[in-house]
Amino acid sequence: MEKNRYYVSIADVSIGIKTDFDVLIGQEGEQFFCRESIPTNIKNDISFNIQKTDNPLIMGNKIFDEDEFFIYETEFGFTRQFTSIISKKPYAWLTPYNEYNYNLSYLSGREEDFKYSKNILEGINIESILNKFNGFILHSSFINWQNNGILFSAPSGTGKSTQADLWNKHENAEIINGDRAGVRNVDGVWSAYGLPVAGSSGIYKNKKAQISHIIVLRQGTENKLTRLSPRDAFIKIYSETTVHTWDDEFQNNILNMISDLVQNVPVYLYECLPDESAVEFLKEQIIKDNKL
Repeated sequence: MEKNRYYVSIADVSIGIKTDFDVLIGQEGEQFFCRESIPTNIKNDISFNIQKTDNPLIMGNKIFDEDEFFIYETEFGFTRQFTSIISKKPYAWLTPYNEYNYNLSYLSGREEDFKYSKNILEGINIESILNKFNGFILHSSFINWQNNGILFSAPSGTGKSTQADLWNKHENAEIINGDRAGVRNVDGVWSAYGLPVAGSSGIYKNKKAQISHIIVLRQGTENKLTRLSPRDAFIKIYSETTVHTWDDEFQNNILNMISDLVQNVPVYLYECLPDESAVEFLKEQIIKDNKL
């Protein structure tokens, strides 16, 4: 059977995907996911072959588990086993056969689990892809204001979306993603990228901007802005970063990337109000820092 070929671009990483079926592309994938339109002789940065199998894969040493997946250490690297929450039975496996090529094998009858772009994008493990290309996922709202990428980072419910919406309303800033940003260093420049995952914001734009500021939010009774030291900035950024605790190389890459990021991008703690005054107060600092 001839494979269907698709091309995905996430944070300027080109991803080739082959499947036995047509993929239904949803809202989250519209700007990222398409049938391959580049010449087949151009090599993708990373590739996935999605294929059916009649028999479960035999796993080795289990080193991590959650409700929906287990991680096994094999001779080829880490295999992710997808498991039904209800039956607890495995139905698919993401297995590397070298550093940049993977098989995503699913049991016969489970085609529906990977028929949609959302499921595939979840299955290919975006954070691991970025980790291979000097990038990571930061829990943040990402806006572009006058070609300045501004990231509002904080735990859920602390006001990320509120501040992004205020900047959109009062400064016509474009919201690229309301909940997650890809953060990547390319040739010494740290840029933020929209992702096909966005929490409840529903904003999935495949755009990027050089990072001007990272703003760590805290609700306050007044607007107060404090420049964080690299050490304090590291702690704040790491706490909002997706990390694979079972993978030493992944973790070391994250540590090195965040260390470099906080040395080269201003990070502020912002205790602020949920109104226009917070925009004006922060805008003055950004103008001052960037000499706009």
